[in-house]
Amino acid sequence: MHTLQKSARGLWRLLGTVTIFIGLLTLQNVANASQPAPAQERIVALDFDHASRTLWKATSKTLSRSSDDGRTWTQVVLPTAAKDNISGITLSARDSNRIYIAGPGMGVLRSKDGGRSWAAGNKGLPSRKVVALSAHSDQADTVYAYINGKGIFRSQDAGANWRLMDRGPRDAIVHFVHTNMPGSMETGWLFAATPKGVRRSMDCFCGWHNAGAVTGNFHLISYDPDQPERVYAAAREGLFVSTDGGEQWSKLKTPMAVMNAVVATPSGVLYAAADDKLFRSRDRGVTWQNVDA
Repeated sequence: MHTLQKSARGLWRLLGTVTIFIGLLTLQNVANASQPAPAQERIVALDFDHASRTLWKATSKTLSRSSDDGRTWTQVVLPTAAKDNISGITLSARDSNRIYIAGPGMGVLRSKDGGRSWAAGNKGLPSRKVVALSAHSDQADTVYAYINGKGIFRSQDAGANWRLMDRGPRDAIVHFVHTNMPGSMETGWLFAATPKGVRRSMDCFCGWHNAGAVTGNFHLISYDPDQPERVYAAAREGLFVSTDGGEQWSKLKTPMAVMNAVVATPSGVLYAAADDKLFRSRDRGVTWQNVDA
């Protein structure tokens, strides 16, 4: 009888311990469920390396690359100067290892080894308040940078030295791109997104003109390297496309109203970012699929 009572007391103690353990797990699960998921960083820029077929994305704090259409990403280690300041990224057209990033306060940082090491490239720039930059569409060592209130600067030695080329259009440039669209008196064209529309100029800097009659507060510009006359521009009103070098524009249907980064690949695939989400179109913007960003 004494043995049975002892066994019963042991069983009750065991059940009590299990009950307490389950209760603690339940409380932990409730606490975890009440905590919001960590916020994802907003994507501020995209670019695509044609030779290695690598997609690059930048947030204000990070730089990452993907070789599988954006399904998985490898983060690139950046110097302290780049933290919280990145506003743009551009890749050399002829050298897959040459990468440039820029942003207000950090100026231009450049890498010649695919992002393994970085060096400042600001000699000749009047300040480090670089708003936007773009690599030349054909020349390996030519890159352009824009400083608000100062103008467009060009480097022909991979960012080692800069020279003022043009004051830019009347309205401040938010984003710009160099294209090899035919018809230029020099080597190509510059298209700029401004708060009052899209502007374009030959890279001889012979004057800026309206690119068609499209109006709006534009914040990004891109083009199709396989069809240079095909230009994309994003504003608060949506994503627009021109198939004739900026003469006529039409609005594309997009999964999100405002796109904050767009890049086209030579095969016609289009990548676009809205906040922290990445989308892909395999038919130049007609249909879109979500990509795990």
